[in-house]
Amino acid sequence: MNAQRINMAAVRDRLYTPILAPMMQNRWINILLAATSVFLVTVTTFEVPAWQCPLKATLGVTCPGCGLTRAIVLLAQGQWLSAVKLHAFAPLGVAVGVLLVAGALVPIKWRAKAAGRLAVFERRSGIGFWLLLSVLIYWICRLIIQM
Repeated sequence: MNAQRINMAAVRDRLYTPILAPMMQNRWINILLAATSVFLVTVTTFEVPAWQCPLKATLGVTCPGCGLTRAIVLLAQGQWLSAVKLHAFAPLGVAVGVLLVAGALVPIKWRAKAAGRLAVFERRSGIGFWLLLSVLIYWICRLIIQM
């Protein structure tokens, strides 16, 4: 029983490894991801044709993120229902975008403190694992509906 309990704890620790906190600690990663996000949202807002999803272009299958940028633009325009209908994770995309911009702009001491708290939260709740799992389930549901 103790060996099983130890193995389960090891699996849990592995699955609940922080994802966002390490990213937040590196200012250059934050700047790069925040700039890319702002660029994509801006391009989509002005309806400039951007690159097509490689998965959809090659296989004809939507990826888990297809429609997310358009949904974020709809959120910014105040069309909440349309945004969530287009991609259910749009509000989460906005939250991650705000986190990236904050991580790029705040002083190093604040960023380190916030990243430490975020790491504790991620380890305790397993939010990264659960969100990735829910995105995978959402994607499978979208694929089934498309068929």
